Amino acid sequence: MDLAQTVFYVVSPLVTLLAVSVAYIALLRQSRPHILVHYRPNPGIPIVIDLVVENIGGGLARNVKFSEPLPSQCWGIEEPDGKGGEVLGEGLPALASGQKMIFDAGQFGGLAARLGEALEIRASYEYANPIGLTRKRTESYLLSVSHMRSMPTRISADQAIVEALKGPNPTTIQGIRSELYAIRRALEAIQSSREKKDSGREV
Repeated sequence: MDLAQTVFYVVSPLVTLLAVSVAYIALLRQSRPHILVHYRPNPGIPIVIDLVVENIGGGLARNVKFSEPLPSQCWGIEEPDGKGGEVLGEGLPALASGQKMIFDAGQFGGLAARLGEALEIRASYEYANPIGLTRKRTESYLLSVSHMRSMPTRISADQAIVEALKGPNPTTIQGIRSELYAIRRALEAIQSSREKKDSGREV
């Protein structure tokens, strides 16, 4: 057996093993769930915050359990209005790939008082790997609303209008007010011009 054949018999199985390993890792990533838990401003009502639980992975997560119930219904814009509530204390039977669950979490003041700087939550679940065996996985999250401190979630709608009217930054409301002032001045100028013409004719 020459050197070329020896190299072929040694390298060929290694290349095959590497190819199989890469294919398995790709299938594993596609079949593994990935659960996210986070707070976000409500798209339609900025002063309300949503709690979002979603599976952005490629596989089905079964028997989803959280280390503790997730804070929700914590109302209060600047200060907490009561103790608030909790959701998913018993977990979820399943969360499919791409599935998203949205809950009313509350408002900035209520959630900030409940969470503090951050609340660590762990989620554990089961999933099937590419060859059908059941596996368990645990993920950790830091729940916080401190990043929303300067966002509209912490002010009321009335306060937002007041700030828009008197604030230094240009806003749509300020632009409308300026346009209305300009229109009024133009109308006053037209009225004054007409009055001058009328008085001239009388003379």
